Amino acid sequence: MARFQLVDPQQDNHDSAELLQGVQKQLGGVPNFMRALANSPATLAGFLDFHTQLGRGNLSLKTRERIALAMAEANTCQYCVSAHSMLGGKAGLSEDEILAARQGGSADSKADAAVQFARQVLDGRGEVTAAELQAVRDAGYGDDEIVEIIAHVALNTWTNFLGKAGQIDIDFPEVALLGETACAV
Repeated sequence: MARFQLVDPQQDNHDSAELLQGVQKQLGGVPNFMRALANSPATLAGFLDFHTQLGRGNLSLKTRERIALAMAEANTCQYCVSAHSMLGGKAGLSEDEILAARQGGSADSKADAAVQFARQVLDGRGEVTAAELQAVRDAGYGDDEIVEIIAHVALNTWTNFLGKAGQIDIDFPEVALLGETACAV
């Protein structure tokens, strides 16, 4: 059971109602994650703006979903693993690619470099070696895309932490975490 109130998108008296109604129009529904985030209208607006702006960046949707899957698995957020497994499939990732991303890689060499670098950023808490940075550059990523990879690590870690702290009820087809020590939410 969720630890945070799940804001009703039809609740006209809530400051987040308009934002949630926009999400509902775009997605055809409002995921529980967004409903929990809506407890803070400023946070919901900030998330939507950050997510929208990163979507306009240079990383492909498939690469963004691979990074999201890698972060969700590394951060043991079952809500986000479940959500991004579905979203990754909708973006065109095969089941094998979804699994590879959750394991921190990809069969596509360029995408693999991005996912590995994202994991290095996460695991090192922002500290990366010159060799790790050079490896992602050698794969064909420029500084613009490298900055975007780091931003996606931050965005997804934020959402993973909210999913876990809030124990948000999974409203996507449920996907089990890979690790034995993973905490289900």
